[in-house]
Formats: sequence, C-alpha cells, structure tokens
Amino acid sequence: MEQYSKNEFESFMKAMKRLSDVLRSKKPTFIFAPVVGSVPLIDVLSIMNRHFPLETVEYPPNSSRFLKRQEMMKEWYHNFLNAQYHGESIDIVCVDEVISGSSAVKGYIEFRKALHEYRLSSNYSNLEKKISYEILGIGEKPRTEKRNRGFVKLVNKGKAKVFETERIITSDNRDLNPVRLKQGEKNRQERQTYLPEIESLNYGEKYLSFLHNVAAYCGSDPDKVNPVNLLKMQRSLEGYLR
Repeated sequence: MEQYSKNEFESFMKAMKRLSDVLRSKKPTFIFAPVVGSVPLIDVLSIMNRHFPLETVEYPPNSSRFLKRQEMMKEWYHNFLNAQYHGESIDIVCVDEVISGSSAVKGYIEFRKALHEYRLSSNYSNLEKKISYEILGIGEKPRTEKRNRGFVKLVNKGKAKVFETERIITSDNRDLNPVRLKQGEKNRQERQTYLPEIESLNYGEKYLSFLHNVAAYCGSDPDKVNPVNLLKMQRSLEGYLR
C-alpha cells in the first residue's frame, strides 16, 4: 500500500519540479541538505535532473532530533567555512522541508552567527557580502495556518522561497526516508534524541517504490534509479564535526 494518495504525490512532484527549476537556474556553489529531512529531497532532485550536481551537496546537522543542535551546527558551519572558503564568492542554497519554518530559520541564524565569528577569527573581510545563504523550501501548511515569524521575514527579504505542496509526503515518514541515526540519551521530556552519526541507510521496498514512482512521473527508467550520495552523506555530516 502506498504511503500517499495520487493527488498528494502529484502535488508534491509539481512543487519539487518548481524547486528543481529554480535551483538549476541559480547554480549555487554548495547545496545544503539538512539531515534527516532533506535526504529524500536530494534523491528526488537527482532523478528530476540527470545533471544534478551531487558533488556540491553537504549535509549539516540541522534537526531537532539532536540534543545539542545549536552547538553542533556552530561547529559544523565553522569547520565547513574553514575547509571550503578560500577568498572567493560562495553561493549556498539550503533545500529544506518547511512547515512552520522554525528549523530553516534556525539553520539560517546559526550560519550567519558562524560566518560572523569566522570573519573575526580569520584574515578575511566582507564575508557577509561574499557568502550568501538562501533557503528553497518544499512547503506544507502548518496546522495553525501561520508560519514562524522569522521565516516570514526571510521570505519578505528574498532570503527564502517556498514551493507549496498539499503534503510533504516524505516528512516524518521512516518508510520514505533511508537515514537511521544512532540513538543518544533522552531529553528532559523523555523523548529519544540522536547522535550526529548515521547508523545505517535503510532502502526498503516502500522507499524504492517511491523512487520508482518519481522516475516514472519524470519519464525516466524506474529500473535505473538508485539512491545517491551514500558515502558523501556520512562524510559530510560527521566530517565537519571534529
């Protein structure tokens, strides 16, 4: 049994196609795909565009599943800048799920803070002008019908754009997301938290069926579709956390 209706799937794919077209026109230096939610989005984008630049994708730990997310993101962003910035201009586009928009805002704010601190600790100047960060979100309306104020401000400033769908069919769905993280301790609310380490990648029948449906929708051969960036995902997530 499918995890989504035909209408939900078509709505999701139309939104992803619009996102893909904009991303292709921008040609960013790097694409951020926050773990865990954006992993299936990259698989979809790579099916839609056979020239999708997989080598530019990085996987920051921007997830509420991590107990010390803010500290992790600060470290990850700093190490990313230290490794990747060499004085030239850099354009970063973050591909993300957007419901309330709070996680996307968190990623943006932490990156700007890391950029400011990196400038102070390096010999580079005008980094805020040389390094851009924009959010392209696949969006689902929140229950309250209102999104995070900070995210709305980013949209109004042209720092974020949302492509609306009836439902983000991959969101919070283990069957449609291959990433399995190592478990950490429980938080104060007794909710399970996770470590920024990929324990396994589970490409089950339902996820592969989803990718086949994506390929068929895009006019590609479903039998030639495979998940992407298997090694890059782990190296990117853990490599900048030293």
